[in-house]
Amino acid sequence: MTALLELRGVTVSFDGFRALNDLNLSLQPGELRAVIGPNGAGKTTFLDVITGKVRPTAGEVIFRGRSLVGISEHRIARLGIGRKFQTPRVYENLSVRRNLELAVSRRSPFALLFGRLDGSAQDRVQHLLRVVGLDPQAQQLAGGLAHGQKQWLEIAMLLAQDPDLLLVDEPVAGLSDEETDRTGQLLRSLAGDHTVIVIEHDMDFIRNLDSPVTVLHEGHVLCEGSMDSVQKDPRVIEVYLGVDDDHQSQP
Repeated sequence: MTALLELRGVTVSFDGFRALNDLNLSLQPGELRAVIGPNGAGKTTFLDVITGKVRPTAGEVIFRGRSLVGISEHRIARLGIGRKFQTPRVYENLSVRRNLELAVSRRSPFALLFGRLDGSAQDRVQHLLRVVGLDPQAQQLAGGLAHGQKQWLEIAMLLAQDPDLLLVDEPVAGLSDEETDRTGQLLRSLAGDHTVIVIEHDMDFIRNLDSPVTVLHEGHVLCEGSMDSVQKDPRVIEVYLGVDDDHQSQP
């Protein structure tokens, strides 16, 4: 099967510091992949390179067989890559439904001109509300949502663009246990129709995702595999989690 996304020997240097160092990674269509690593491992730069925010010093980023290097962020988004940042970016003074109407209308610019969506677009909005479980809050102002609900709304707004690849940065930071569980269920449900990369520090959440895990360290891939194999890898225990006095620290 042809990979949807490939990073080949990607290096990013900032004033001599290598944020990414000969990074190689491949994702198949429909895959759910978790990416973990200590602070400074290169996780944010990894996402920045994929989305065109940062241009690699060396190497290639290939998406659906096409190089993304040198392409603008806006064009990369239109090619089918959506990114959700850690802090939700929603229109807090608008209703949940209106947020999604605006997101859906970006695919039909004339809808904004006339201030309304056609029936198929409204059906799309309703579908997205159901997918993320926000149908009961459809008329509520987005600013009044719980933190987890704002995260789900932003995910729905990205889904409105029908991305092939969805990049999700720390989706459960600050969430309750219930919200964390629901977020995991949502991301698992999106895989298959979308390829999903999740960057997260919560190891219990990553374990419950039950997906392949890539560990970054000093800008390159330290190891990859299931959570069970990763948590037993001595390199991961040493460089990511450390070993406490009782030798109990594990991912």
